[in-house]
Amino acid sequence: MTHEALLEKLRQRVGETRGPLVRSIEAGALIRFAYATGQTHPRYFDKSLGPVAAPTYVSTFCADAIADLIDLDLGLPMFLHSDDVAELGAPIVAGDEIRATARYVDAFAREGKRGTMLFQTAEMILVNQSDAHVATVRVSAVSF
Repeated sequence: MTHEALLEKLRQRVGETRGPLVRSIEAGALIRFAYATGQTHPRYFDKSLGPVAAPTYVSTFCADAIADLIDLDLGLPMFLHSDDVAELGAPIVAGDEIRATARYVDAFAREGKRGTMLFQTAEMILVNQSDAHVATVRVSAVSF
């Protein structure tokens, strides 16, 4: 399949959605994540404070919420997860119920040193049980 045909196939997916994925947040999971990622601030460990999730905790939703939105197998030799951009809102705390929805938002081509590169972007939005915005995460990948 030509790059043009692949790009057209990807562009037809713009607007496709997944979710909602709903996850109840447990204190132990937040504490384990904080240890695993080398956090040192007490607010990530203190059960009397919630605890509060480290900012990068939002990435734990990506695999499930964005699953199969980005096409990993375009038949091109290289695939690279190229970018994550997070806009954070309300903090995640133990006891929250987080709802994640995802949408395929963009597909485009650029010429690179190795030829045509096909980019894909999906966006995940997290809200809590009060419908407060927790995060928007844009995930991009490139195949070439």
